[in-house]
Amino acid sequence: MAGVIAARTLSESGITDFLIVEAESVLGGRMKETTFAGYTIELGANWVQGTRNKVTKQENPIWTLAQKYKLKNTYSNYDDLLTYDQNGHVDYLNIVNEAWIKFLQVIADAGVRKTFNLEDLSFAQGQNLAGSMPQTPYEKVADWWNFDFEYADTPAASSMIEAANNNNATFNTWSYENQFVVDPRGFATLVREEAKLFATSQNILYNSIVTKVAYSDSSVNVTLKDGTIILADYAICTFSIGVLQHNDVQFVPRFPAWKQEAIFTIKMVTYTKIFLKFSRKFWKNTQFFLYADPYQRGYYPQWQSLSEIGFLPGSNIIFVTVVTDQSYVVEAQSNNQTLSQIMTVLKSMFGNDIPAPDNFYYYRWYQNPLYRGSYSNWPTGTSECQHINSQRPVGRLFFS
Repeated sequence: MAGVIAARTLSESGITDFLIVEAESVLGGRMKETTFAGYTIELGANWVQGTRNKVTKQENPIWTLAQKYKLKNTYSNYDDLLTYDQNGHVDYLNIVNEAWIKFLQVIADAGVRKTFNLEDLSFAQGQNLAGSMPQTPYEKVADWWNFDFEYADTPAASSMIEAANNNNATFNTWSYENQFVVDPRGFATLVREEAKLFATSQNILYNSIVTKVAYSDSSVNVTLKDGTIILADYAICTFSIGVLQHNDVQFVPRFPAWKQEAIFTIKMVTYTKIFLKFSRKFWKNTQFFLYADPYQRGYYPQWQSLSEIGFLPGSNIIFVTVVTDQSYVVEAQSNNQTLSQIMTVLKSMFGNDIPAPDNFYYYRWYQNPLYRGSYSNWPTGTSECQHINSQRPVGRLFFS
């Protein structure tokens, strides 16, 4: 999406001699859909987070596009939640709600630290100072639900101040409404349709994987996998921070030390949705289910039904979300291993008489050299200067 928006900005400024280099056969990047059991599912971005502030009238630009292109979506009701452990349904919603209150307290405390220019902490340290130290399986999964589910990383690995900035910039600016996209055209429709307004087939190069970028103070040369060389006066790099960290693309000359440091101080996290289609629906008419594993935090913790009204009713599809460390595990192991683990969890939640799934699928974001993860997170210890440096140009190569 970043490339399309950058191109749109150029077009609005009267610059039309641009070329979007797209590695895939369609636009969208990490807005990626696929057909699963006859339904369109989103493998990457799935929510419009924050819609419109009713007081200030500020509107999320993504929400504006979603309305413009009549993207089908449904409100995600996070209060529509049932809780489970290895013995089945058990109500610990009070613990989940208490964790949310503590989360908001740390967000507020982070604002105080920022106002008085105090040293940043990890979000976990902020929790500790607020009197929150998740110890039991219920407390740990409640912590996961309120933090990892959003940031795709642990509180211990995340900046307290920047996690708060992230939260406030999205939800305080617009709203706490989260709209789940269920459009059969895919979430990326808004990107593809928007591109049609300013780009033609001559402005977009599909199925073109970049292998080398040579930059200077006078030009940028881009080499593709098929040997094609694109000569440009300027270039905007929209690779994820994960791709830059993995050296999947060669940059010539090598980035200066300040740029390398900036790149490696930001973390690329992975958010994995694992989809299952069953012959019958054996779970209750609820949007979300939370599973507290007795041994491991973040072990197949958050389940979401797509079979509910407003989503994909009658589909008998449910998916489970794992992030970062657990994502790396499921990406590294076989599909059969992952399915076996998932079915063990589902049977502990809903009983041994549940059927085997008819279909099963998940995407390996981290292993794909085009992405190397899902999105970035601001870790503890990364400075504002380093973050700014990650965006600064080198020669005529700019970063988006």
